[in-house]
Amino acid sequence: MNTSMVKVNVALAALLLLFVSVVALRAVIGPRMTWEYDRVFPDTNELSDVAATASDDIWVAGDGFLLHDDGTGWQRRPMPASSGDSVHGARFDAVDSGGFLLTASEKDGNARRMARWDGTRWTALPELPGSRAMDVRAFAADDIWVLDGKTGVYHWNGTRWTATDLPVTVTALDGVAPDDLWAVGHHYPHGPDERLGLPGAQPAAMHWDGHVWSRIPVPEYHYTVPAAEELAYFTEVAALAKGDVRVYGKHTSISEDDEPDPAPEDVRQRWNATAWTKLPNAEGTCSDRGPWVDDGERGAVLSAGRYLTADGLCAGIAQSKLPSADGIRSGAQQSLRLNAITAVPGTDRIIGVGSAGDSSVIVSLER
Repeated sequence: MNTSMVKVNVALAALLLLFVSVVALRAVIGPRMTWEYDRVFPDTNELSDVAATASDDIWVAGDGFLLHDDGTGWQRRPMPASSGDSVHGARFDAVDSGGFLLTASEKDGNARRMARWDGTRWTALPELPGSRAMDVRAFAADDIWVLDGKTGVYHWNGTRWTATDLPVTVTALDGVAPDDLWAVGHHYPHGPDERLGLPGAQPAAMHWDGHVWSRIPVPEYHYTVPAAEELAYFTEVAALAKGDVRVYGKHTSISEDDEPDPAPEDVRQRWNATAWTKLPNAEGTCSDRGPWVDDGERGAVLSAGRYLTADGLCAGIAQSKLPSADGIRSGAQQSLRLNAITAVPGTDRIIGVGSAGDSSVIVSLER
């Protein structure tokens, strides 16, 4: 066999391998992993969150307004009367017993307001004790927890709010039951200090057992070669079961001279009800965690462009071209940025809200 024939055979084999790989990938993640544009709003302010209780009850939050799809299409709706129209940064949080919460603040960031949607009407809650709602976890209409992004945690018992000051800064909240709730963030073991040679922030975790908050010791993170003002902290917690709590964060440092800094690293830990174990780092672009949503036994949508399958495969998600609209050239290709995503109960559909270029968009993914 001559050299040219060998090269042709090698090329054909490579193409065949590529084809088989693509087919296998599509078989794993499904044949239609493409974001489709449901609505494009060239002149609408940022869409911040999305919630769905059923295929005919989907809500999207914007600055001072709501969008609702009752199965017949998207319609603009006013904010609940208790929230007013001059609000921004609205967020939704599911209530385990049914419905969801809408939390929003005035334009200046103060007067945080909360209302609950039960599938029929909005019910207002009294104003939060603090001015921020960094994270929310609601087990029932009378069992709601809120973090203020500092050391404050607030609880609604159906009658009134109570405030608790924790010994650490907590920024993320999750739990599987009213007596099994986690709040994570960071603390300064020796007090905040910017001077060289002293440790900085370290990860911290608090646990609520239904009666009291308890500090759960967390492994510290340090570079082999001491770095200026090391920072290690948790940014996210996912409680999958009583003995399976995952926390994620970062370990980095703040440069104070011309010396090169150590490379930042991911912080990934798992609590098994008795001890912490370090989780392996995700490979490639799936190591970045955006506004991810669980997709059941299939895996998880991590971002606008990445899907992590149940067997650990990091797969890409395509996006269709923008439809023609005012101010948008027909077939234009713009980078899609998602602010929030959610699965629609009882369907194979995932809804996302965000932006493409200068336009706000609602997109959907069918698996």
